[in-house]
Amino acid sequence: MPALRIRSDLSSDELRRLARGESDGRVCRRLLAIAMALNGTSREAAARQAGMDRQTLRDWVVRYNAEGVEGLGDRTRTGRPPLLADALEAELAALIAAGPDSERDGIVEYRVRHIRELALRHFGADYSRTGMQDRLYRMKLSFLTPRPIHPKTDAAAQEAFKKNFADRLAAIGKEHPEAGAVEVWFQDEARIGQKGTLTRRWASRGSRPRAVRDHRFKSAYLLGAVCPARHTGAAIVMTRANTQAMTLMLEEISRTVAPGAHAAVVIDGAGWHTSGDLVVPSNITLVPLPPYSPELNAIERLWQFMRDNLLAHRLFPDLNAILDVCCQVWNQILAEPGRIRSTCGYSWALQVKT
Repeated sequence: MPALRIRSDLSSDELRRLARGESDGRVCRRLLAIAMALNGTSREAAARQAGMDRQTLRDWVVRYNAEGVEGLGDRTRTGRPPLLADALEAELAALIAAGPDSERDGIVEYRVRHIRELALRHFGADYSRTGMQDRLYRMKLSFLTPRPIHPKTDAAAQEAFKKNFADRLAAIGKEHPEAGAVEVWFQDEARIGQKGTLTRRWASRGSRPRAVRDHRFKSAYLLGAVCPARHTGAAIVMTRANTQAMTLMLEEISRTVAPGAHAAVVIDGAGWHTSGDLVVPSNITLVPLPPYSPELNAIERLWQFMRDNLLAHRLFPDLNAILDVCCQVWNQILAEPGRIRSTCGYSWALQVKT
């Protein structure tokens, strides 16, 4: 086979000079190989010293002859086009979010195989199981356990509560000019008992791990309140949740409020929160939530953290053990740096200076 001629508008010395200034190591090797071949080195020897075979060097010489030095860089590889165009991702996500019709589709929620059928039926995209899982991951979708909401939840009332919360705090500050600041506290009760909770755990794929769960009914109430801005909280443990217990809880909050400050305590609509016999300290104003809105009460997130990480898989022999664990877990949370602020810090619920 006759030797392939190399364009000579650049000398071998000029090609080496360009190679010394090249940041891309692959382009540098190609320049040096062509420079050696241009200087009389055999194509086989030049290719070997540049870390390539003869045919590869020949291909780069052809590219160099046609395009010059600019042709020695790697071209963008488009790869195989995706089964589902990126522009259709939003439409697929909307179909997934809408969920199936239980009567029409015969299922109550989509699994991966159902989403594969959905993509094939609507877009003609025939994904494998792993391919669809990768696509869902790139769409930032995960198979999550939803938080239950009450059917009477009023989303508009919840948004209005958050939007007007700052004005509510400002009004409380005007009503209490003696206070140097209005602190935001979230208060609620958690029932903790022998009939505990189970949480996820690592186990062999395909197995179903076992965990002890009691079926007895002794329980206690952890009445707690947190102030995310100050990263602090107050709590009492009672065997019953009633107006008397709530009065004691408010007294505990009152003692924990910063000196000279006033506390806006966000509460739900439990009967003992609104009882006419409830005694509210002078440095506390109760702020009721809209009905059926536990997701607006930040301490609910702390209860969930406690159940998942500190209380699950426990066996309580008697009521005294439950009371001891409630105190231990609450003190453990207070001692963890940043836990209350990171878990309960809602951006719309900010402390107000007066």
